[in-house]
Amino acid sequence: MNNKNGDNMSRCLIVVGSRRDGNSLKLGKKIKEELKKERIISNIIVPGNQKIYVCTGCMDCDQNGVCDFYDDMISNIDKVNKADTIIFITPTRWNLLSGDIKIFMDRLNPLYVPKKLENKKAIAIAIGSSSKENFSTNGALSSIDSFCENAKMKLILKYQFNNCLDSDDILSKTEDINKMLNEIKKKLKN
Repeated sequence: MNNKNGDNMSRCLIVVGSRRDGNSLKLGKKIKEELKKERIISNIIVPGNQKIYVCTGCMDCDQNGVCDFYDDMISNIDKVNKADTIIFITPTRWNLLSGDIKIFMDRLNPLYVPKKLENKKAIAIAIGSSSKENFSTNGALSSIDSFCENAKMKLILKYQFNNCLDSDDILSKTEDINKMLNEIKKKLKN
């Protein structure tokens, strides 16, 4: 599979929207481990554990493609530019995506005008603490979907996990995780 970098290796960036070593990060590490078996290069970043300023909406980046802030988003934007696929993993809070993912998305604005996100693949994964009947993950998935649509990214897969309140609950979802991993691998090969 050829990527935009001209080689046969696919590159994936896994953006984890939780600062804790809980369900979201554990799932991100599991995905990274599986992608490595498929010879897909991947990196995990946890924006909440980085120095990232909140976007002020100055719009200077629309003019020059560069944010006025000097923080960890400089290296994050470089990783986004090199990635063929971005996997967003967010815990849900109040049926919404995490604030850390939202801040990260806002700070990708320097890539919007030059259309550097256009046609990148995206995968949205939401992890909720309540039952499926409460649909605690729908709002988060909808927000990521909307971001991808506006950035003209190709959202190739949406997945949700529910009943993950304790930090290790995701580990009991082996069947669902394996199903999701198989779908991810299929989608990344196309």
